[in-house]
Order: sequence, then structure tokens, then C-alpha cells
Amino acid sequence: MIHPSAIIDPTARLAEDVSVGPFTVIGPQVEIGAGTVIGPHVVIKGPTLIGRYNRIYQFSSIGEDPQDKKYQGEIACRTCPRR
Repeated sequence: MIHPSAIIDPTARLAEDVSVGPFTVIGPQVEIGAGTVIGPHVVIKGPTLIGRYNRIYQFSSIGEDPQDKKYQGEIACRTCPRR
């Protein structure tokens, strides 16, 4: 079930049984596996791959740029496309 107030980029790939809570934002280059439950007010930014049967709790932020002053925009995954 996807809550009507959730915002999901049309290019994001979600398994059929993924549950998405209200006011959640899922961006492009995100893939979420089967059985995952995403709570309310969650932000998931790509490139991010989330496997099967996860529980992501409210107010979580995944895939966002770190709050580190040394961060220069690099990506952690060497095979992921540049943003």
C-alpha cells in the first residue's frame, strides 16, 4: 500500500508489496525490495538499493549527502552512476 500523500519518482522501482507511509519522498534511482515497510516522513534519495524485508522507521533519511564538511559530492558506490 502506498499512502496518497507519499511522493514517489516515476523512475523509482518498488516491489509490488512495498508499503509506503504518508509524507514519504522516494526519489529517482531508488530500488526497494519485496516485503519492505517504509514509515511516514521518510526521505530516500538515489542511487540507493534497499533489499527485501526491511523496516524503515519514521523520519529516516537514506541516501542523502552526509553532514561532513570534507564531503565533496563523491559517491560511495564505484559502480553507481554520478548524480
